[in-house]
Amino acid sequence: MRYALIVCLGFTTAAAGCTSWHAQSSPAPEVVARMNGGGAVRLQRHDHSWLVLRGPRVEGDSIVGMAGSPPERTAVAVANVERIDARGMSATKTGGLAVATVLLLIAVAGIATAVALGSLGA
Repeated sequence: MRYALIVCLGFTTAAAGCTSWHAQSSPAPEVVARMNGGGAVRLQRHDHSWLVLRGPRVEGDSIVGMAGSPPERTAVAVANVERIDARGMSATKTGGLAVATVLLLIAVAGIATAVALGSLGA
């Protein structure tokens, strides 16, 4: 039972690492409105600097969220946004990770079996 829990925890942790930023084709206010104040967006401003806003929302003509460490309320004018990216699952990364994990588990099981059989015959 404990091993199943460890495997499930491993898959969950690994799957969280299979996300990446994806460019959005919609105008920035529409992308932010779909998020309902959750998640994070990465904004590229016209000066080519990047900013990640957590908990973004549209307020008037700006996109507002928390940025920095420690987090501070930050606003960026929509007119100053050149590109907006949102976090999303990467099917390729997730599939590759799943295959690699299964192969690793098979290898570990094979090694454990070989060690167990070797100790029985000795």
